[in-house]
Formats: sequence, C-alpha cells, structure tokens
Amino acid sequence: MRSLLARSLLVLALAATSCQDKNSSKQPGQAPAAEARGKARSAPARAAAAPVKDWCKGHGVPESKCTICNPSLVAGYKASGDWCAEHQLPESICPRCNPKAAAEPAAEAGDDESAVRLASVAMEEAAGIQTVKARLASAAPRVQCTARVSFNRDRVAEVRSAIPGIVRRVRVALGADVKKGAALFDLESTRAGEAQGALQRAVARVRTATANLQRQRGLRAEGIAAARTVELAEQELARARATVGVAGAQAAAPTGRVTLRAPLSGTVVRRPAVVGVLATEELALATIADRSVMWVMCDVPEAAAARIAVGQKAQVSVDGSGDSAREGKVSWVAAEVNPRTRAVAARIVVPNDDGALRANQFARAVIEAGAPREAVSVPRASVQRVEDQEVVFVRTAPGVFSPKVVQRTGSGEVVQVEGEVSAGDEVVTTGAVLLRTEMVPGSIGAGCCDVEEPGGG
Repeated sequence: MRSLLARSLLVLALAATSCQDKNSSKQPGQAPAAEARGKARSAPARAAAAPVKDWCKGHGVPESKCTICNPSLVAGYKASGDWCAEHQLPESICPRCNPKAAAEPAAEAGDDESAVRLASVAMEEAAGIQTVKARLASAAPRVQCTARVSFNRDRVAEVRSAIPGIVRRVRVALGADVKKGAALFDLESTRAGEAQGALQRAVARVRTATANLQRQRGLRAEGIAAARTVELAEQELARARATVGVAGAQAAAPTGRVTLRAPLSGTVVRRPAVVGVLATEELALATIADRSVMWVMCDVPEAAAARIAVGQKAQVSVDGSGDSAREGKVSWVAAEVNPRTRAVAARIVVPNDDGALRANQFARAVIEAGAPREAVSVPRASVQRVEDQEVVFVRTAPGVFSPKVVQRTGSGEVVQVEGEVSAGDEVVTTGAVLLRTEMVPGSIGAGCCDVEEPGGG
C-alpha cells in the first residue's frame, strides 16, 4: 500500500507540474511547454542540465519567494502590502501581473528542457525517490550473449555391442555414477559360440600348416620337393596364424556370454536398454557423460565477435537457478557466422564439481573482452530504456531530474556506463521507473502538459 501510495503521489505531481508548465507556456516570450516536452521525449537527454539555484520552475518565481510552495510566507507579504490576491503570489514577482519582474534569471534559463520536475521538493520523499553517487571502478570491457549448457563432448561415450546379442542382465541404473571398467550389461550372443568354434578350427589349421611346412622343408633338403612348394607352405602357415588372431578377438567368452563395461568414469545420462532387447552395433545401450566439466555454447553477436578470443575469462549465469555466476574460460571460437542468426558460436569451459549444471539449460554469459580499465559504475536499477535509448536520471537540483543517455556494459547489480554520466553524479535508483513514465509517450503520467485546462483557460 505504501509503495502504491508513493507511486500515485508522484504521478499526480508529474501531472500538476506538466499542467503548470501549460499555463506558464502561454506567457509572452516563453516556448510552449507541450512543444518543449515533445522535444524532450524524442531526445531524452541531449542538452546539458544547469543546476537550478533559487528558482521555482513550477510557478515561475524565485523558490525563496514562492508562497504556493511555502504557504508560511503569505502572512508576511500580505502585511507588507506586496500581495496579488488573484494569483496568490507576491505582486512584485507575480508572473501574470508583472512578467518582466518575474523573468527567470539568464544564468538559469539554460536549464535542460528534458528534465522531469516535481511540483515540490517534498514530493521526492513522498514518492520514495532515492539516489546514489556514480563512482569510478576498474572493469573490463564485456560482451554479453545468450548461451546453453552442454555436455563436454570430449568426455561422453555411448555403450554399444560389437556383436549382436540379447540383453540378459542390466547391471546399472539411469543416473548412476560409474567408474571406468564397471560392468553395465550382460549379453547372450550366438555369434560368441560361433566365434569360439571358429577359433578352434583356426588353431587346428595352424597345427596342420605347421606340420606340412616341416615335411616340405625335409623333402627339399633331400632334393625331392621344389623351393616353390616350401614357399607355398610358409604362406599357408602365415594365413592360418592370422585367422587365429581374428577368431580370438571375436571369441568374447567360451559360454556365449558377453559383458559390456563402462569406457570411462561418469554418470549414466541415458539408458534405453532393457532386458530382452537385441543389441546391435547401431543401438546405443547407454550413454555415459563426465559432468565434472561442462561446456557452455554461446551465441556471440556478429558485431562483437572480433573481440572474443580463446583464453578470455567469462561468467555464466543459468536462468532461473538463483545461483551466483560461475567462472570459466573461452576454449573455442567458430570460424564462421551462422547465416540464420548472424551470430558466432563460442565455447566456454565451466567447472561443475557440484553437478548443478545440466545439459540444455539456458544461460547468459558475460565474456571479459579486454584488459580492465576505469569506468563509471551505477546500480543496474538506475538504467532505464526510453524509446531506443538507455538513460540514467541524474538529480541536478532538488526535485529536478535530468535524463542522460548512456551505453551500458556488464551485468549484475552494478553495471558500467559510458556517456553523459560522470563520477559523483547523483543517479536515481528507487523511483527511476516512475520518472521514466514522463519521458515515454502513452505511459501513465506522460503528456499531461498537452491537456487543456477546464473551460479552455
């Protein structure tokens, strides 16, 4: 309720200020307030604001003599005879009766037309507007990009069977952590028995080829066999021995049972295999991933790609996790631009010892694309978007807030800005959104200066 009341008070103050600007705009020598405000909306912060010292812009008189803002002064001016009962202001400074005497001082006439002014200084506190001073801080140029989490493709393995077989036993559960060499599946394969028989036949062939070679060599020594006959016997023995090697590799077990084991340590992230399924070379029975290190695949805007290089530090924040940003390093930058998204792919390697990162999560990455340098830093809440520009509201005087165009870099609670804000400027944090409404056409509180007073006065 208190926040809602503060918002309502500020909107009313903006409306009152705008309508007062409407009235004062009708005086000779003054530009129409609606026109000035329209210019402010199209160019939020192109003029440098000059501090207002003793001037009430809402009523067109010196602040120290404004009886509308300071009712306690009324009695004194009435007693002295310096009083305009019609306009409730001292006669000597009444902008309606004596416009020349009430003209704004030349030193203050250069005030920023785009500034938002409250009806009174007391409205700042009533609306809950708070400011902090912008400060210089060391920060590196940063590039922000969208990203998604992926497994480390160098540490992912699919478990497949080299020979067809029926899964007879599943030894591992989905999501289990396994060590390299751990038993995963038991298969029963008819080819395993066939391979064992082939091995036995190959061994017998080697024995026969060996005996034949010895006999041919003996006949050759006696001059009975030709040299060519001995050579052919040697070739046959070599082929027989090669057959033994192949058959031995295919003979996984003498009983026809084959046990598939984990090729690396990690987590079983997929396990489509069940008892009774036919395992083939095309079917992945399980997928194991080492999740201790994850990849974060980034879509770097084409215009910023030249600033990204391998080895740069980065911070990664996962959407919706609530965790603080994780640090990583750029390990790869693509050599081509995606023709559809006009972005360049980059990869950040991020430690995941706690296992909180999961594949296919959406994330945001901030890459440090250069050496640290001094930059003006402000709270993230102080940066507002007005049309196609980002602005920061700077308090230039009590109740006066001038929008300054900036370019924001970085992320988090504190961001770096370049533009019209300097270190030491009082920037609005709480209440910046409400001030923004006066700068955006069609928003609540904006454009009240364009409304005619009742009766067309």
